Amino acid sequence: MRRTAGTPRIGLALGGGFARGIAHIGVLQALVAHRIPIHLVAGTSAGSLVGALYAAGCDPWDMERLAGEMNWRSLVRLRVRRDGLLDADGLERFLVARVGDLSFSDLCLPFAALATDLLNGREVLLTRGRVATAVRASCAFPGIFLPVRIGRHTLVDGGLTQPVPAAAARRMGADLVIGVELNQGPNPARRPRNLLHIMMNSLALVQQPLIQQAIAAADVVIRPDLREFSLIELDRVAELVARGREAAEAQIPRIRAMLSEWDGGCLAPGGEGEA
Repeated sequence: MRRTAGTPRIGLALGGGFARGIAHIGVLQALVAHRIPIHLVAGTSAGSLVGALYAAGCDPWDMERLAGEMNWRSLVRLRVRRDGLLDADGLERFLVARVGDLSFSDLCLPFAALATDLLNGREVLLTRGRVATAVRASCAFPGIFLPVRIGRHTLVDGGLTQPVPAAAARRMGADLVIGVELNQGPNPARRPRNLLHIMMNSLALVQQPLIQQAIAAADVVIRPDLREFSLIELDRVAELVARGREAAEAQIPRIRAMLSEWDGGCLAPGGEGEA
């Protein structure tokens, strides 16, 4: 589909990555600093948390400060059950404390959190109801975090179906999609230290073909090199933000070029993937 000259709707698709999701903040800082407009946001897992904060009107530099306040003790609590080990209700409280107990209709930008229905394996795009509950569902890594019930769905991490929700952003009405992918697979120099690391590294290996399929729906892909960062380290905020910002800065010329082509009416949107 071709569109005549004009301003495209730009969608931001923020992928999952647990603690690596802090790098999304640096991406947002670069886009804001270069005045790249974002008209809608879709987020998977950690990307849903950052996306919700941005859609609620949070400044990316304030978000960096908020990230420094996060710790696992406040975000999760041990609940050994048959369907999971940790209850992420603290994640909901964190979000509500920072932006309020918002519904999707209260947000400044259209936003969607991507989750997966545990019973049928299908993706579920959450765009109504409580934002905090939707983010918690999108982040519910199966076997570790308890699933979240929303309506008729039993939901777990959206990364199982769309690790980078570029296709979701397209369905939301984006003409040009900027995807952010944070998982280039486990670092072979870092041996898994515990069960959580083993599960996450296993998922990262299995997900690689799915990630490639997901980013193919994006027009521009930003991929910070985060292989030296653990998926559970929350105490390296400045470094993660810097990596995200640097990777986004490298793609600014490409984004501007695509916008210029669009203004000229000669851009066919969709599916270019990574440069």
